[in-house]
Amino acid sequence: MKIGELSRRSGVSPRSLRYYEEHDLIHAERLANGYRDYDDSTVERASAIRLLFEMGFSREVVASALTCLGDVPDAVHEPVIDQLRLVRDDLAVQMEKLAATHRLVSDVIDGRSQPAR
Repeated sequence: MKIGELSRRSGVSPRSLRYYEEHDLIHAERLANGYRDYDDSTVERASAIRLLFEMGFSREVVASALTCLGDVPDAVHEPVIDQLRLVRDDLAVQMEKLAATHRLVSDVIDGRSQPAR
């Protein structure tokens, strides 16, 4: 299928699809006329990549996670799971910092909204 159809079916923009291909996250066959030709399995893969990027994962984490797609040995999953644990732990730290900042901002707002004495 051509890039436009892949974009429509996966919900990923053609620009993002070219980025994915540039970084070996998806692959296309080149036709004699130079057009890219994607197979049907690329729709699911592109959708998964978009979701992972939307979740804030780096390109390296996305590439690692993609190694778990399809029929692969369990040994392949462990390094990816370890990397995802590190990402999860980093997210927890970021969430704690955001919660503390939220409390501080709320305290300032609540303090400013108190009637003057």
